[in-house]
Amino acid sequence: MLTILALLALALVLMVIAPAILTRGCWQVMHPRTALALWYGSFLLGCSALAASMIFAVLSGINAGHAQSPPEAIFLTILAWMTLAITGGFIAFIAMSSEPILRSYKRSTAQITPLIHSQEERSRFILARFHSDEYVACTFPGREPLIVVSSALEDALTPPQFQAVLAHEYAHLRQRHGWITRIAEINALCVPRLAAGRSLLRATLLLVELIADDTAARQAGPVHLANALSRLGHLSGDDGMEFRAQRIAQQRWSRRRRVVPATLKTS
Repeated sequence: MLTILALLALALVLMVIAPAILTRGCWQVMHPRTALALWYGSFLLGCSALAASMIFAVLSGINAGHAQSPPEAIFLTILAWMTLAITGGFIAFIAMSSEPILRSYKRSTAQITPLIHSQEERSRFILARFHSDEYVACTFPGREPLIVVSSALEDALTPPQFQAVLAHEYAHLRQRHGWITRIAEINALCVPRLAAGRSLLRATLLLVELIADDTAARQAGPVHLANALSRLGHLSGDDGMEFRAQRIAQQRWSRRRRVVPATLKTS
């Protein structure tokens, strides 16, 4: 019983208290990869501790015949059945909560796919273009990953700046940011009243963008990425892009510029 309580306390600390500590200060902005690793390390360890407490509760019920007294045996049996019921309900709730997210993803795909007027095959993804007055660049992972860009975005940028945007979007694909974001969205839906769930989602949405920015800056050049973000932020009125542009511009980068991977070169 003490083991179960200790594991529940550990899960509480890792999943509820740790996020409040990790959000203190502004260090996450300059070290997004470390911040994301700490966030999800804490979250996954908390989930593991919670799962372990449930396993111990079920095992205690199975071994209730070895309890020291009949009341204790009855209590352990009831605890085991309650744990199984809660686990089943939680799994069903997760499945139900994930459906709106999957439907939203399919809706987005269905809305953009008919607008695509040209596709260009790259070695690891397909670059798709569509006509729009909005400044759009997004990714669709899958067997044939897509990077979709609007005509307005491509027309607004110079070729090196556009290349930097492609590098940013490719970083999302290569580093599986879509799956990470989906985990945070499902978690926020499962615990809508807990600030920790909302904080994890907000942090994930910001940190994956900053991580992709850093990757793109190293590949396509920080100047081109900062100028692209500043240009798009000015045209769209997005202060977040202006902030990201300033962040890139204020960092120190190696003087030796990396060569852009062949997967990102224009044909």
